[in-house]
Amino acid sequence: MKKYIILKQKEDCVLLKAVAETKYRVRDIENDDIYIGSDAEHAEQVFNDYDLNDVRKERKKIFEQWLDEYAGA
Repeated sequence: MKKYIILKQKEDCVLLKAVAETKYRVRDIENDDIYIGSDAEHAEQVFNDYDLNDVRKERKKIFEQWLDEYAGA
């Protein structure tokens, strides 16, 4: 038995609803959970606003800051 149904899907993430309870999940193609909660409107907003390219840019910036601070690169 499936645990979720797909409500919406785009290239970089999916909006899911749990079958057995009122729980929503936004999960990206890198298998990161972006949102888990019971607020359907917030889940849809997170889904609509999500852009994996923006996330990757931010992660790269954080990595470079960490590298500079801890390794002096």
